[in-house]
Amino acid sequence: MRRPKAMILSVVAFSLETSWCSFASAASKPCTLKTAEFCRDTNQLVWSPGFDDAIKRFVGVHTGEFVALQRQALASLGGPPHRPVEMLGYKAGGWLFSACEAHYCPVKGALLLDYDHSMRGLAVFDFGSKGEKNPRLDLILRDPGDTKAQNILTAWANWTIAQDLFTYSGDYVATQLTGVAVLPAQHLKN
Repeated sequence: MRRPKAMILSVVAFSLETSWCSFASAASKPCTLKTAEFCRDTNQLVWSPGFDDAIKRFVGVHTGEFVALQRQALASLGGPPHRPVEMLGYKAGGWLFSACEAHYCPVKGALLLDYDHSMRGLAVFDFGSKGEKNPRLDLILRDPGDTKAQNILTAWANWTIAQDLFTYSGDYVATQLTGVAVLPAQHLKN
C-alpha cells in the first residue's frame, strides 16, 4: 500500500514541477508584436521594442482631426490597458489589444492582430473638436474590405461606450458613434 501512495506523490510532484517549468518559460518570453500571446496587457505590448515604428508604418500618413493618426493611435493605446482578448474562431484567430489615452480615457484605441502576429486593424476614437458628445471612430485596416475586422473593431468601440455609461458621468460620456471612417493601412516593409 505504501508504494502506490509514494508513486502518486511522485507523479503529483512531477506534474507540479513540469507545470511550474512551463509557466516559468512562458513568463520569461518577451512581449513583442511577434510574441503577442505572451503579453499580459496592452501597455506591455506598447512598450515593447519596435512597437512605435510598426504602428507608424501601418498607419502611414493618415491624419485625424487634431494630429497625425500615428500619434493618436500611440496615445490611445498607451494609457490604462486592458488584457488582450483572444479572438477564437475569427478566421485563424488572433488577439484584440485595447486601452485608453493616459489621463483622458474617453479617447480609446484597439489593435487587432492575427495569429501570425500581423496587424489586421487599428481603431481610434475621440470626441472631435466641436465638443461632440458622441465620438467618431477611425479604422485603419490592412484590407479596407475586411468586414470581419471592421465589425470586430466597431463592436469593441460600442462595447467600450456601453461600459463607460456605467463608469463615468458628465458631458463626455459617449452614447453612440457618430461615424466610422475606414482607411487603408500603409503597405510598407517591416
